[in-house]
Amino acid sequence: MVLAAGCLLKAQTGYQVTFVNKQEANGFKPEKVYLFSIEDRAVLDSAACENGTYVLKGTATLPKLASICGTATGYNVVAAFVLDETPLQVVLDRGVKVEGSDVNACMAAITDAINQGGVDQRRIQQEATTLAEKYGGQLPDSIGKRLDKEWEDVSARQMHALRQGILDNKDNLIPAYFIFNYDDVLGMDFLDTYLRDYPYKQNALLKSTFHKLEGAKRKAAGAAFTDFALADMQGVSRKLSDYAGKGHYVLVDFWASWCGPCRQEMPLVKSLYEKYHPKGFEIVGVSFDTNKEDWTKAVEQMGMTWPQLSDLKAWKSEAAQLYDIRAIPATLLIGPDGKIVASGLRGAQLQKKLEEIYE
Repeated sequence: MVLAAGCLLKAQTGYQVTFVNKQEANGFKPEKVYLFSIEDRAVLDSAACENGTYVLKGTATLPKLASICGTATGYNVVAAFVLDETPLQVVLDRGVKVEGSDVNACMAAITDAINQGGVDQRRIQQEATTLAEKYGGQLPDSIGKRLDKEWEDVSARQMHALRQGILDNKDNLIPAYFIFNYDDVLGMDFLDTYLRDYPYKQNALLKSTFHKLEGAKRKAAGAAFTDFALADMQGVSRKLSDYAGKGHYVLVDFWASWCGPCRQEMPLVKSLYEKYHPKGFEIVGVSFDTNKEDWTKAVEQMGMTWPQLSDLKAWKSEAAQLYDIRAIPATLLIGPDGKIVASGLRGAQLQKKLEEIYE
């Protein structure tokens, strides 16, 4: 049994990271720095300063994504890098350099390309502000179009550097780091395809990305709706399937009493319900409130006569988790056959869609 258990242990490999701080004269003088595992959210080692240098070393399951931080909680990040058996030197001067391995040279090149895009975008913003002042607050069309084109070109270069960097490094942890930080802009289709055979897809940093992917698939047009059960205002458990997939269009409306934009849109939603409910249209409200009194009072105040459900868990609601709802108001339109027609329809878009269906 002891031998079998030992076989399950992952091999520990030695590492060493030397941090050289050349910014003491500018006020950055931490008594101690921490080597922090980004994926494990844990301190691997710490070191005190000796003549502007900190040496962090030990053993760990490698490779892993790590950072040098000014706190033991992973904040005040000085540099992030791939930690492996190659000795690394991190130098903080006017910028940050991670030296000692090819994989970190690649990671730095991608970061530099993205950061250069940020520099260029700030330049464009400053130019736009200066020219707007010159022209009395209104940019001439020719200048506005030029600046828009420059902005688009910079954004395209950033995205190319990001995606190409991910594609070129499928055999290491660089993609995990950049996907964790940029999955919202990389696109779910790109990520779904890429992650299918990415060797490090089990990395803890990618857990949130896979959650987003699952939510996106559940919200995708043509997907069968995923059922959930929440309590109504009387405390009775109701399923989404009590309403959806029964031959009529159903709008699932995610909202909360504390959500200003939700309240602003509710008069239109109410008018659409009153207009099309006689034709079979149904709405199921899913509240992200935590206080039942606030929830029920808002329902009454705004005259929401359609079914209302909530588990009073706010963003931790079962429905929010299933469909990866991270901003409200949000909607799902489910067709008579129980398949998703569209997600995110609001305002004029929602009105137009219902007109197409019923008129």
